[in-house]
Amino acid sequence: MGRDKLLQRSLVALAGVVVITGVVTASLWKAAVTYGFGILAIAGVLLPDWEFFDRDYSQWITPMPASRRTAAAAAADREHDVWNVSSLAE
Repeated sequence: MGRDKLLQRSLVALAGVVVITGVVTASLWKAAVTYGFGILAIAGVLLPDWEFFDRDYSQWITPMPASRRTAAAAAADREHDVWNVSSLAE
């Protein structure tokens, strides 16, 4: 499962937990706090680019070389690009 799909499922599950928390406790404050902690937890696990942070910390301020991505991965990203206007011209 891709990271995007996992992120989507995590956010939907969090929404369910927030609704259940709000209904069971009848507290909007507790629902909001649950949502805030959930978003921070999901962001902490799914969003960081771990390949970037696995490098020595002194190299974090320099960009990663483009050679780490394969040409096939780059082509696949361009193929699904919503803003790709070259496909509209054909």
